[in-house]
Amino acid sequence: MELVKNKAQCCGCTACKSICPKQAIEMIEDEQGFLYPEINKEKCINCGLCKKICFYQSGYKVLDDHLDRIETYAVKHKDLKIRIASRSGGIFTALSDEILNQNGIIYGVGYEKGFRVCYKRAETKEQRDEFRGSKYVQSEVGDIFKQIKMDLDNGKKVLFSGTPCHVAGLARFIRNKENLFLVDIVCHGTPSPKVFKDYIRFLEKKYGGKVEQFDFRDKSFGWNTHIESFVINKEKIAKTIYTDLFYKHIMFRESCYNCQFTNLNRPSDITIADCWGIEKNRPDVNDNKGVSLVIVNTEKGKKLYKNIMFEIEQYEVDIKDYLQPQMQYPNKKDKRYEEFWNDYKERGFEYITQKYAGRNLLGKVRQSLKKIGLLRWIWRKIK
Repeated sequence: MELVKNKAQCCGCTACKSICPKQAIEMIEDEQGFLYPEINKEKCINCGLCKKICFYQSGYKVLDDHLDRIETYAVKHKDLKIRIASRSGGIFTALSDEILNQNGIIYGVGYEKGFRVCYKRAETKEQRDEFRGSKYVQSEVGDIFKQIKMDLDNGKKVLFSGTPCHVAGLARFIRNKENLFLVDIVCHGTPSPKVFKDYIRFLEKKYGGKVEQFDFRDKSFGWNTHIESFVINKEKIAKTIYTDLFYKHIMFRESCYNCQFTNLNRPSDITIADCWGIEKNRPDVNDNKGVSLVIVNTEKGKKLYKNIMFEIEQYEVDIKDYLQPQMQYPNKKDKRYEEFWNDYKERGFEYITQKYAGRNLLGKVRQSLKKIGLLRWIWRKIK
């Protein structure tokens, strides 16, 4: 039995692997660095559960208690320190604190050795804090779905935060969702883990040390900027190399260009995102320190959200004023997509940064001009 005939029809959520009664499915890395399920024919009993659970093959549906009319808010955490430490307005911290205060478990995206991006489990606020902030890489799921089921079977409340496709996969895998709270992010697309790994190696070679910290979007430059930063040899360095590649839409998983969740039919109880549009629609609310967009999708999500009212400032907004492109249509595949991957395979990471991320002479001139503009912005703020 062949499980994946078209890579655009697989997001790597691992629901198929998790449900297999014979452990006949393994996630295998392809040339681009993405994981896809492969069936061991010797173990497979052709039960068909893997195909039934896949929302690409059996159809996607919203959660049973989905609201007839979603509720949309602009949100800021009342604790400025939490907001500064968060990617946007601190809503994830508020929601996860509520579950942790009930002795629950949080699952989100963090790092393993070598900055391998993956889903992890947290029992404390200190462990949970690693999940804050954007990670612009496809997260490895591993056996997280089974761990979540075990926590639920043990009577724990669980909050899972991730990309909408992985949230949808988990929702299909878990039958009894009474104590499961699903939070999805408005996703721009998931880049290759292999490319990111090569970027870390490139930085370590260039600067002669180990990357100690990495921030995909360093908020110290302002919430509305997108500048990556990293620490090597105790020195903080800011760049836009990976950022420039990211916004080319050229290194995403194939399914990102076929995303089923670029709309308001969300697979979660609550959807969270940067509240882009607040600067135009509610400039009185925006202080460039981060504002979250919150979409309450289900009755269960509504109850959870009501429980955090004392932790946040909220402003009811019209979703029509905040419809980001990723909430309307999938990203278009760059016309040089195949060329990019061929160049990456044949010539490596450093070459693609020169060709596709503006690391050639013209690109360096443009980056210098950007840096000058950034310095001017910083100077205006501190003057």
